[in-house]
Amino acid sequence: MPAHNEHIVTVGETGQFFPRKGKRSPVYLISRVHIDGGIMKASLQGGYSARDIPGGSVSTTLIVGEPFHAPYTGTFTLLDVSPAQSLEGHGSATFRFEPDPDFEVSDTI
Repeated sequence: MPAHNEHIVTVGETGQFFPRKGKRSPVYLISRVHIDGGIMKASLQGGYSARDIPGGSVSTTLIVGEPFHAPYTGTFTLLDVSPAQSLEGHGSATFRFEPDPDFEVSDTI
């Protein structure tokens, strides 16, 4: 069971994740859900607009088990992936989201 400030989230490939309560920003996009050489990976892009918060956007590849801190938001740790089973399908990524102490998390996650 996750700690009180941790959230286990599954997002469909090309799906958006809106972690902040009552806000549309930051928003993160999950893509390229795959297994490479036996290692589960997924791309994470997004965050805040440079106009709103300079340095608040990210573009990275999450690797299973390795935490990644998104500035002004929190830490994402990839836990599992389910790659698409066909060209028309979409996979999904499951990750642990640990918000920064001053980040107000949405009630919907």
